[in-house]
Parts: sequence; structure tokens; C-alpha cells
Amino acid sequence: MTTRQIFISILTISFLTSCRQGYKVENDKVYYEYWNEGSGQGKRLIEHADATTFQTVEFDCDCSFDFGKDKNHLFIDGEPINDIDPKTFKFIGNYVFADKDNAYFFGFYNNLNDCAIKGIKPNQIQLIKYPWAKAGNILIHGHDTVYLDDIKDFIPIDDDWGKTKKHIINNDQILYGADVETFKVTSTFQGKDKKFNYEFGIINEDDFKKISFKNFDFANKDFCQTEPIVFVDVYDSLVSYIEDKNKPIEIVERLKQMGFTLNDTMYLDWGGESKIIRASMTSNKCNCIVEKLYRYDYGKPSETKNIFKVTERIYCEAK
Repeated sequence: MTTRQIFISILTISFLTSCRQGYKVENDKVYYEYWNEGSGQGKRLIEHADATTFQTVEFDCDCSFDFGKDKNHLFIDGEPINDIDPKTFKFIGNYVFADKDNAYFFGFYNNLNDCAIKGIKPNQIQLIKYPWAKAGNILIHGHDTVYLDDIKDFIPIDDDWGKTKKHIINNDQILYGADVETFKVTSTFQGKDKKFNYEFGIINEDDFKKISFKNFDFANKDFCQTEPIVFVDVYDSLVSYIEDKNKPIEIVERLKQMGFTLNDTMYLDWGGESKIIRASMTSNKCNCIVEKLYRYDYGKPSETKNIFKVTERIYCEAK
């Protein structure tokens, strides 16, 4: 080996040994060491860790986390994870973990302390394919869930999309009305079928004719033959979802007067803070979906009540 090769080897070993990452117990305290490209080698005190009972934990998982625990806490990359029992914490598979009470998904997240799969017991989970799992009739995507009456037919399309014989699913959203036979995925949050384009779990509004609510002639319209329409001026100002969600939906009330029957109403999340109220209605000639969309206004202060812009829309299909 030449002098130059020896010098490079020494530098490489020195660099690798200096880039430490993991836990260190020192002077009855627990620290987490890490490497940052901007600031270099760092070390922070884990204030809640008990040095006398602390130990590192390894799982047969391809995830890159540094796990640790003491008698009271589980730690991931030096961060204490709330409400997890460290004694029973275990790896299930596909980034799904569990303790004696709950299951958790750490494959993707915004907050490590918000990864619980809510409402699901660990012994109920059946892994499908990352990041999909199920528990009874509940389909699990990451740590989000959705009820499927035909979950036995569920097939993943990719990490973001799946389908059954009746439904197309995007993450934890059912694309109600989507045609399974002709549906094609176009991006992580977009798709299309023979009738519509879909975005973030609902029909794209570009497929709707925009109409003013104030001058629309309900009395002389055959909704079974009318193209999808969206009313863009239901309210003149932003409204509170909490205060408004239990009020009658104007289109639903108008359709009732025209002989339609209300079958059911669902209250759904729609991308972040935004919400949807979806009503299914039927007449002797067609089936209709009425949706009231509440778009969260991120430009308003978080403490304000009036944060939603509201539109109502309808689309029908002849029997």
C-alpha cells in the first residue's frame, strides 16, 4: 500500500468514527449523538431518560431508527414517544409496531408522537403490503383508516392507491362513484376514469360547471340529465365548520321538495383541515351525490372561527 493510500484510509476511518449516531450513557445521564452536515457532530441530553435502566433496542426491521428504552419510556432517535409501553413494544412488520394496547406506523409521519393507528388493537392487524394493512373491515394506510364493506377484495395498486371490486381507494379516501374498470392512476393523489378526473379523493372541480347559487333555477331542472355543477357562492363569507355542519344542506332540501329521498350522510376529512359532507340521494329516475365542501383558509389566524370557504355541488347518474 502506498503512502497516499494509507493517508486516505486513515482519513476515511477518522471520518467514519467521528460521525457517531446513537445513544450514550455518561455520568448518570443519557445522551443522543448525531451527525449534521451543517453543524457537524452533535450531542443532546435526553432529559426524561433514566440512565440506570436505559438500554438500546434493535429490531429485525429495515428502518433506520435508533431505538432505546428505559423503565418508563420508549425513545426513537433520542425523542421520547408518549404513551407507549416500553416493556411490550415490538415490531410486527412493514413499519408497523405495537405495545400491549395500541399499534403504531412509523413508515411516514409528520410527528413521531402522532403515529398511533387509532381504534385498532394490535392482535387485530393483518399485514397486506407496505403501507397497507387491515383489521376486520377496517383498511389501514399508514396510521390512517377507512371502513370497507368489501375489504376481502382489496388489492393494492401501489403505495398510495388500492381497489376492490366496488371501490377505488386513495390513501384513506374512497373515491365514491369512481368506475373501477376504467380507473387509472395518474399521480400519487390524482386519477381518472371514463367519466371524471379525481384529485385528493374527490372529483376535480374542473369537471363541474360553475354556477351561481343565487340565480339558479331549481324548479325547472331535471337533475338526472344535468351535467355536474358546483355552486360557488353558497355563503358570502367564511364560516365555522363546527357551527355550520349540522345545518341543512340547501341542495339536499331543494331535492327533497322535488321528490328525492335522502339515503345517508357522511362527514369526511379532505386533505389537511378541509372537510366534506357527502349526501346520497335517490329518485325514481337517478341516483345523486350532493357534497358540501369546506376549504380551510390557511391565510387566516389559527384562532379564528371563520376559516372555511364553502361550496356545494351535485352530480347524478341515471338508473
